[in-house]
Amino acid sequence: MLVSLSLALFGLAGFAITGCGDDDGGAQTPENGDETESEARHGLTAEQAGEALVKIGDDTITVGEFADRLAEQSPYLRARFNSPERRREFLDNMVRFELLAKEAERAGYDEHPEVLRSAKQVMIQQMMREEFEEAIQLSDITDEEIRAYYEDNRQEFQKPQQVRASHILIKNRAVAQRTLNAILAKPTDVNFFRQTAETRNEDPVTRDRFGDLRFFARPEEASEEEGDIPDPVREAAFSIEQIGGVYPELVQSDAGYHIIKLTGRRAALNRTLEEARRPIQNRLWRERREARVQEFIQGLREDAEIEEHFDLLEEVRVQVPEGDSPAAAVPTPPSPVPTPTPTKAPTKAP
Repeated sequence: MLVSLSLALFGLAGFAITGCGDDDGGAQTPENGDETESEARHGLTAEQAGEALVKIGDDTITVGEFADRLAEQSPYLRARFNSPERRREFLDNMVRFELLAKEAERAGYDEHPEVLRSAKQVMIQQMMREEFEEAIQLSDITDEEIRAYYEDNRQEFQKPQQVRASHILIKNRAVAQRTLNAILAKPTDVNFFRQTAETRNEDPVTRDRFGDLRFFARPEEASEEEGDIPDPVREAAFSIEQIGGVYPELVQSDAGYHIIKLTGRRAALNRTLEEARRPIQNRLWRERREARVQEFIQGLREDAEIEEHFDLLEEVRVQVPEGDSPAAAVPTPPSPVPTPTPTKAPTKAP
């Protein structure tokens, strides 16, 4: 019942309360600072903005509030409301939202545990957004910091050509040859290799991922993060011309005999400092913000009187549908921190 009501509220209010901001992540602050009450907003004077557009019992929707909601929409949606009919439709959605909200409050839903929990979540998100996301600007990340990150992490921006391949490792040569022959006999069967890898692969590292070796470079350009892939396997994978192709012969290594299938290619990467500047700036911005958030939360924990009884966690029983993994069945608690959206000059909502 409550979920349906929530969907109705948000659905009827629609863009009136959930508008997408502009592509730059929000309205831009004027160069001379925040707008004052005496300055015109949306073409309205302060007096015009304060006029009552609709009265709903004791509540009022002013012209300024309507204009603010309209301004929150994306440029595409705003263009739809140039006609009086469309604006009337937009206002009608706002009125319907208020009517349903009043009725839900009259019926006592404002005290419902799920409503209170949702309101608390929104309150936390707003606080975190204003105290942290808007307090740390992209411009706070200096050129020196960006350059230092680039120099310390060149491997992220300069990588050799790589391929991705899957293999089936079989220690017995005769069995491996029969398996390869069966795979080569079905060159268009995209699932046969995967099924065979699932049942025949004797490599414990890749068995659970159907033989996937992930991306790797040529032997002379290999890095430690790619794992221990034998040089003959690397060379065989690079020699396969088409993605989806299978190397026509067994590839021998110290571990046994490999059947190799090419699954992807990645061109060499060589990004300059200037090309990598913005991604680095965004990453450092997120890391700085997250560090500030964690420091803030740690301070709250230290100041609060928290009494925890972890032994009681063992009494909780989670029902897992048959066939699903426990990890997939247990939901992750929602984070109080909103998704970061770095902007050069974010402003608080009026």
